[in-house]
Amino acid sequence: MLPEHEKNLIVTTSDTLKINLPNPAMIILIGLQESGKSTFANRHFAPVEILSMDEFRARMCNDPASQSNSSPARKQLFDTLRQRLQNRVTTVVDSTNLRSDHRAQLLAIAAESGTPTVTLVFTASAEWCRERIDNRARIIRDDVLTQNAKLLDQTLRDIDGEGHFAVFRLGNEQAESIRFEHALPDDPDPDRWFEVEQLRPRAWVFRHPADELRRHPAVLAEIRPTWDFIARVAADMALGARIASANTRARAQVGAELRVRLPHCLPIHLVACQTGWERTPPHAR
Repeated sequence: MLPEHEKNLIVTTSDTLKINLPNPAMIILIGLQESGKSTFANRHFAPVEILSMDEFRARMCNDPASQSNSSPARKQLFDTLRQRLQNRVTTVVDSTNLRSDHRAQLLAIAAESGTPTVTLVFTASAEWCRERIDNRARIIRDDVLTQNAKLLDQTLRDIDGEGHFAVFRLGNEQAESIRFEHALPDDPDPDRWFEVEQLRPRAWVFRHPADELRRHPAVLAEIRPTWDFIARVAADMALGARIASANTRARAQVGAELRVRLPHCLPIHLVACQTGWERTPPHAR
């Protein structure tokens, strides 16, 4: 049983759907093929946080749609999920997840580590999904989509009684407006955090979860972000937090020097220039 104060971490607002996630959490995505689950996951979470059935099938035979490899792929996904939750990191399960026995297995794995499960049900209709399927030239038979639509209807009737920590039903517009806030991790391991230290003109330190940096929209938009790029994003995050706390619109002072410490990376020194952050040797003044 979760404490009452943890239940209050999940709230909604009138203009956008804001979900304050526990940390860690298991996020289960449910919906028809092409209902937008994968796009949604890639928009809000770092690639390392997403366990996709399509990717696990592709690892078996290079074909993400290979149904003959679904069972071994699911076993590998479950094994990876179990290990990640034991390591206390938020994880997204991206599959149709329309079968109740598959969801029961996911809930059982989450229960082993005491991880709360937040479930997002994409309610897009079969007709809407069929149009997207056809536009993307995918091959999904009508009888398969019809059967899955029946499973979705059954899921919507049953989901609230299955023991999920929280369940959200997302129409197309809601899925577009959702926003997540992640609770701070309770893990003091320095590899779970990044640190930005301003050396001059005025010394201050900003420390924040490394997962938040991995999920930053600018980092997600890069195919292969370099350490330099990530350090600059970290510097912007730190400056933004300082500006917000001071209730000012000030920018980084030209010549300001920062030292950015990222997990498993040597410190990166940055100096504020007119055009942004420029990397500099640590001895430069």
